Amino acid sequence: MSSCKNRRITGEISGDKLPDNSSSSVIGSNNDLLRQILWCLPVKSLLVFKSVSKTWLSLISDPYFIHNHCLRNHPSIPGLFLQKTSYVIKPEFEFMFLDGNINGGVPFKALNFMNNPAGIKIQQSCNGLLCCSSFKSSRSNRSYYIYNPSTKHYTILPQSQFRENGRVRSVSLAFDPLKSPHYEAICIWRYDTDNYQIEIYSSKTASWRLSGDPFPAPNDDSFFKSGVFWNGSLHWISLRDSDSIGLSEYSLYYFDIGRELLKRMPVPPIPNYEWEMRSIGYFGECRGHLHLIEIYDSWTTRFDILEMDADYTGWNIKYHVDLEGLTINVADSETVHDDSDVEEEFLYRFEFSVLYVEEKEEEESSTLVLHIPEKVISYDLKEMRCKKIHDLSSSLRVEGSLQAYQYIESLACV
Repeated sequence: MSSCKNRRITGEISGDKLPDNSSSSVIGSNNDLLRQILWCLPVKSLLVFKSVSKTWLSLISDPYFIHNHCLRNHPSIPGLFLQKTSYVIKPEFEFMFLDGNINGGVPFKALNFMNNPAGIKIQQSCNGLLCCSSFKSSRSNRSYYIYNPSTKHYTILPQSQFRENGRVRSVSLAFDPLKSPHYEAICIWRYDTDNYQIEIYSSKTASWRLSGDPFPAPNDDSFFKSGVFWNGSLHWISLRDSDSIGLSEYSLYYFDIGRELLKRMPVPPIPNYEWEMRSIGYFGECRGHLHLIEIYDSWTTRFDILEMDADYTGWNIKYHVDLEGLTINVADSETVHDDSDVEEEFLYRFEFSVLYVEEKEEEESSTLVLHIPEKVISYDLKEMRCKKIHDLSSSLRVEGSLQAYQYIESLACV
């Protein structure tokens, strides 16, 4: 009922049914004034208003309008796409709201825009757009897509004239709507036995081009996954075993897209306590912050959240996290730090993983989004309190890890 009312009102504003001397007619016939009004509206409303008329559709779809709308409205991150994949099972998806809302509109329940029987897999989320691929156990002959889950529009990245698909190591998306309405896809592929090559697709030219010369391929899992876009660059991190010291060593790279240069990032500081093994607990970006969490074998519930300096001078400890005393009431998932006698389970008994480090807009605090069996909980790093925000569906409760990808409402054209 409300949508019909909105369409009737906006139709009248467009000037189709009112006298020429009405204020609505004046607004509808003045595109500059109409832009000023529409720029103040949220993405969801603008997507509905595209159906008002061809004029409104053209106006709201214009890259100039989209760019200015993004500049005037801070993009929100209402939720996460959760993905469970394996090498043999079709990807399973689920959407969760970060505020625990269960009544909001879900962007999609399945990635079926290509009707691919094998399924579509999310590789990366970048400022409102998703980089996806067809799901195949091998990397040969995969198709890659750029998809806007808000508008439900997508594009298929064309075949490259420079390479064979079977040599692709990873494809990553670089998109900053505050700087440009266009995006770039960065493909890293094996040039020969010992070298990799970087290739860039530009949505502005709709074509691929080679970037620089082939470079030595590292002897680890670098570039095996899509990079994390932050600070105008794509970032990759991996751990490899070192024969010299018997401990794992970091391999950190970032690709400066504007200069088209591949560089190394500083290595995180080594902790001052004894440890034998370490793993990457989390690596991601939120609201202009690049975060890294290391998990050590003997301190699985105690870790630091590291943040990279914008000038790449090093990693700083932003938060010390201690979940050792965290208790979870199994019945209602109200979680606190205390020593009460109620029937509770300690977090260390659970196998947990960090899905997301959420920076609040006001930057007064951050929240850890944690996956525990059958649930997703959030942990306020300032208040040191947890709450359940999502119950996983049965298909995502099976053993294995989940990947989380940001959902940002966007009008961006693909």
